[in-house]
Amino acid sequence: MQFTSNMDTTPTQRPNFKRPYIPPRTIGKWYLPTMGIIALGFGVYNYYTTPRPTFNDPEEEDRLRRNKALLDAYGDKETVQDIERAFALYDTQ
Repeated sequence: MQFTSNMDTTPTQRPNFKRPYIPPRTIGKWYLPTMGIIALGFGVYNYYTTPRPTFNDPEEEDRLRRNKALLDAYGDKETVQDIERAFALYDTQ
């Protein structure tokens, strides 16, 4: 077995091992839309997975009705008449 070298042939081209160049503007171009889609997906997921309150409990309905009556009675208190009406209602109770 004899090793022979044939120098007459041209060498093959070496492979190109350079990293692909990604210009910075292409990353910035896709950053904001990508973050928007991620945020939208997060919001939709939270909307559909958050438990909804159910008001089938009679005690809960009664409590909400009493709270609404209290808010109507003691209300906004933006004017003097509202405050006087709240004091009058408080004195009667």
